[in-house]
Amino acid sequence: MAEEGKGAAAALTGLRAKIDRIDEEVHRLLMERGTVIDALIRTKGTSRPGAAFRPGREADMMRRLVARHDGILPLATVEHIWREIITTFTRLQAPFDVAMDVNTEPERMRDMARFYFGFSVNLEPLSGPAAVIAHVAETNDLGIIALRQPAEEGAWWRGLAAAAAPKVMGLVPYIASDGRPAGLPTLVISPPLADLTPPDLAVVAITGKAPKGAVVLAEAGEERLAAVAAGHIAAGAAIVGGIARGIAIDGAETLLYEGAASQGKNR
Repeated sequence: MAEEGKGAAAALTGLRAKIDRIDEEVHRLLMERGTVIDALIRTKGTSRPGAAFRPGREADMMRRLVARHDGILPLATVEHIWREIITTFTRLQAPFDVAMDVNTEPERMRDMARFYFGFSVNLEPLSGPAAVIAHVAETNDLGIIALRQPAEEGAWWRGLAAAAAPKVMGLVPYIASDGRPAGLPTLVISPPLADLTPPDLAVVAITGKAPKGAVVLAEAGEERLAAVAAGHIAAGAAIVGGIARGIAIDGAETLLYEGAASQGKNR
């Protein structure tokens, strides 16, 4: 028994040493990533509003993450770690904070903000979508707005229609799964982007019936906010942004979410 105890202790020591080596390598690679970002900043400069946000590239990174993920570590944990990394290095290129709409579910909205943007950003709680849009228009910040709003807010998305107005750049949660943390359906808005990557879907403001194949995100009377496939924008619709298709781990594929099977290995 004593020999067995010594063997177990030695095995534990070896495993802990392996963990320490992995931790050191992860830290080294993060510092190396910082060096690359510093070179990127010096090469192109990204201090103006919207210049550092790359939602198309971020979506591609998350798709590759889902495709290669395996093992016991929950995918949501990996997603959050990657979101923290992405936000931190993006803020190094062009500082920003996050204005959040706390009109309806403030605690869930704060959870969304912290899950997707980490703890290094300052959060500015504001009452309602119009206040968030106005804040983003005046700053370098991002804004997050819950899709579910009180009826008195009306067609708040019309505030995104002017050419120089903030625009929708994302819909979160990006990875849809049963029982996931931070699951409040939320739009991310930003200053007009410099990202040249065409979005998968256009987000449009429509008066009247939504076109065939569109997904209605919000509505107020005859006014609708909808997502449509790029290149299928109905006449009279005002483009208020664009989003990448998310990934559905559980459930059927939709216009908003592609099936996880197309990403390779799934959780």
